[in-house]
Amino acid sequence: MGGTATVSDSAILQALSGCQPEDYSDVGTIDAEDTPHGRWRLLDDVELLELPDPEFLIGGVLPRKAVGVVYGPSGSGKTTVVGGLAVALATGHDWFGHRVCHQGGSVYVGAEDPGGFKVRLRAAKQAARLPLDRPIGCYTFPEPIDLRDVTAVAKFSAFLERSFEAGDVPREVLIVDTYAASVPGASENSSEDTTLAMSHAHRWRETLGLTVILIHHTNATGTRERGHSSMRGAADFMISLNPVDDVVHVECSKMRNGPTFDAFTLKLTPIPEGGCVFRLASDVLPSATLTAAQTKVLSVLRDTFAAEGATKSEWQRTCADVAERSFHRACKVLQERGLVKQFGTHYRVMGGGC
Repeated sequence: MGGTATVSDSAILQALSGCQPEDYSDVGTIDAEDTPHGRWRLLDDVELLELPDPEFLIGGVLPRKAVGVVYGPSGSGKTTVVGGLAVALATGHDWFGHRVCHQGGSVYVGAEDPGGFKVRLRAAKQAARLPLDRPIGCYTFPEPIDLRDVTAVAKFSAFLERSFEAGDVPREVLIVDTYAASVPGASENSSEDTTLAMSHAHRWRETLGLTVILIHHTNATGTRERGHSSMRGAADFMISLNPVDDVVHVECSKMRNGPTFDAFTLKLTPIPEGGCVFRLASDVLPSATLTAAQTKVLSVLRDTFAAEGATKSEWQRTCADVAERSFHRACKVLQERGLVKQFGTHYRVMGGGC
């Protein structure tokens, strides 16, 4: 079935270009062993369908052996997110409700601030109840690699290959933080610079068999990633972090080999040992455990009366579709949780009310 189709070298060249064979008299013989992927071959439709399907490291969220970008404005928690992601992959624990399909280690290239990653990784390990003195497979390379320098990219690839051979933990992810610090002197709006950098990221993906995550910033308006559109064109996935008030919305705007995942919302939460980690907002925001009636009563006070507040009778009249008993119970619960406070005869929503 199918098999390898063979065609003369001159016929291939002529078919591709429409030129005459004599135009390629200086090309010489095409040696299939010299092609980038070894011997050339054609797959028929059945052979193509027999190839493995694309895989995910984290179900529906993070593709395996892919190149992608996690981007957001400064202070949106990009490094905190990937620190938690590295720990989830190393332990096999779910990542914000998404299943880890392939457990493995990670390499973090600290092109900007490896010390900052230390703080975030420590918090992520503590939040996962992991001993700090026991390695889990999260490695850090504490200096930048120029993504436009073919020699540096090749040397780093060889270095990691040797390092992987010496270890017993499969490596799955290479995180570069940040992209800007890894292309010094480049113009981010340059098609040539961006295309070269992305091609080298794909080279790491291919030679090392890893998923490469580039940490990047949004543009001045915050509407998309900064720089030339060829970054998005070359990426297999694009994940944005969008801070709104005290939460961060995680959204996927590109997934090459699958549907984009449903957006979810995170909240930065302190942990008892010190430091902060992200939690699902639905797990930590007080309103997440409110009943429908309690949410309605809180929303009316916040949206209708704002900072001025309302007397209890004014408040109740505006909640006409909430039963009287449910209204008074909701008032009690909202005050107990610190979401509403009474000032004299008026009630007001406090800062934590969402």
